Amino acid sequence: MLRHIRFIRVSLLSLGLMFLINYTFGQAGINNGTRAVFIFDIAKYIDYGPGFADSSVFRIGILDKDVPLFFEMGNMRKTRTKIQDKPVEIVKFNSESKITYTQVLYVNKANGFNLNKVRAAIEKHQTLLMTEGYEFRESMINFIGVEGEMPKYSVNEDMINKAGMKVNSNMLFQAVKTKEDWENLFGKASEQIVIQRDTIRQQLDLINTQKTEILHQKALLDSLDKEITAKVKTLNEKQKVLEKQFVQISKQQGEISVQKQTIVVQQNEVQIQKDTLERQKGKITVQLARIDDQLKKISDQDSKIKVQLEAIEKQKLVLYFVLLALLLVSFLGYYIYRGYRIKKEANIKLEEKNRTISMQKDEIEKQRDLAAAQRDQIGYQKRHIEDSIMYAKRIQTALIPSLELFSDKLEHFVLYKPLAIVSGDFYWVSAQSNPQVIISADCTGHGVPGAFMSMLGVTLLNEIINGKHILMPDQIIENLRQGIIKSLKQVAEEDSIKDGMDIAVCVVDFDKNILWYAGANSPLYLVRGGELTHYRADKMPVAIHYRMEPFTLHKIDIQKGDAFYIFSDGFADQFGGPKQKKFMSMQLRETLVAMAGMPMLQQGERLNEIFEGWRGDSPQIDDVTLIGVRY
Repeated sequence: MLRHIRFIRVSLLSLGLMFLINYTFGQAGINNGTRAVFIFDIAKYIDYGPGFADSSVFRIGILDKDVPLFFEMGNMRKTRTKIQDKPVEIVKFNSESKITYTQVLYVNKANGFNLNKVRAAIEKHQTLLMTEGYEFRESMINFIGVEGEMPKYSVNEDMINKAGMKVNSNMLFQAVKTKEDWENLFGKASEQIVIQRDTIRQQLDLINTQKTEILHQKALLDSLDKEITAKVKTLNEKQKVLEKQFVQISKQQGEISVQKQTIVVQQNEVQIQKDTLERQKGKITVQLARIDDQLKKISDQDSKIKVQLEAIEKQKLVLYFVLLALLLVSFLGYYIYRGYRIKKEANIKLEEKNRTISMQKDEIEKQRDLAAAQRDQIGYQKRHIEDSIMYAKRIQTALIPSLELFSDKLEHFVLYKPLAIVSGDFYWVSAQSNPQVIISADCTGHGVPGAFMSMLGVTLLNEIINGKHILMPDQIIENLRQGIIKSLKQVAEEDSIKDGMDIAVCVVDFDKNILWYAGANSPLYLVRGGELTHYRADKMPVAIHYRMEPFTLHKIDIQKGDAFYIFSDGFADQFGGPKQKKFMSMQLRETLVAMAGMPMLQQGERLNEIFEGWRGDSPQIDDVTLIGVRY
């Protein structure tokens, strides 16, 4: 799966390099690399009027239907990060109606845009209109081509001065002065454009080929995702079988311990019987020696019977004694035979137990090998699951709106620190500039379960705000609550699913200077003049709950310079510091008041430093999201 993903990345990189080479080394025309250099260079030599000092960034707008020039400008921004001591921000517009305020706006006549609509969109702003291919003096600065290494352009100084800006005298000296010179350059540029169109047509054919290959790779990735799902199910089943086998092994180990104890007892009994047999053998040996002596005596007595008749009675007693000895020998033989039989039976039982133990040992070794193989397979499955989670992270990142959707009227920062690869926190910003919707949410759980909830929340917010055009915070939260209850099939029962989210919704109305706010377990802090006002949220989650009342709508009159903050509970709940305690909401409020005078971007960087310093070596316990906005 990773090999296929790398192939797609290499394909996209190769396609981008082909565009860069074509546009950088086009013969005698203006390519995207040249356009980007000219735009950045000329932007430095314009006086944008007194209002320029209040801008936090230097915004360059591109009115274009395609993206190659936008990408080229982005690459240029990596090396030229500032213009006139302000960080550069590149913005792309697809139509004249989407144009917002920028310091510089570039338009190419080849894209078919209406220049009158463009001039109307920037009429009340101090925006330098930079065009290419239009008629003489139709815009502020208009390109026709390059001659050697120098760009050829005209400058409409009257239009620039009317917009409240001034142009550097060096630029006026190098500009085309007469319409005749302009028409001569335009003829040369037309020939160059025809050559470049043929080249672009060939590149589009190559792009279509690459697009087909990418779609094929996507289908292959979808197939691999289904295989991973099936393997995860198989892995869970094997895990259950493995747990049962571990239980059986534990029982068998207990039985083996009992059998070992029994064998030890039996071995002790056999040893005692062996000792008894040895003692009995010694006694028999002594008795046999005595019998031999008696037999000798009997033999002597037999010879004496013939001689001495008077000793018959005495010899009878000797005969009785011999009979008694024979009985004794028989009795001893019986006990010897009985002991041998008992020993033989004990040895047979001992051999059977040894065979049973050996078989059980072999079975345990087989189960151990099986467990090792299953452990290796689990590790392999784990790596594939981690790859799937990384892919899920890319999906979640793509769903979260771009920070460029923030209005340029709002100075802001976003501190976003997921606990795991994917996050249960998310933020959402509307695309329209007035009113501006800003949302921070904390879903139940974190990691993969929280990420699924966050993606559900983003999808529902897109439908509620962009689809249904619902713009009041309390109505947004209520519609989101109904959507989650319906999606998760939640009912008012104790054992039903209670998953949901905490959320803070802000809507900024620039025309009326009003901030509308509503929250579910997520408050809002407003800092004005060094004092913090705490707007409390309703103690209800965005999910099924025993309390299902309407959410409270707060109307806040805001002034220029006011700063407000919305956040999840991950920052305040983080353990750390010298005593390993939580950071707490009180300390967070004091920190925000202390840094209220700093620029918002610096506030975000400082809050990140404070969080990491407080956490130290302690692990992060939850996802962290903190959004700060200055009006």
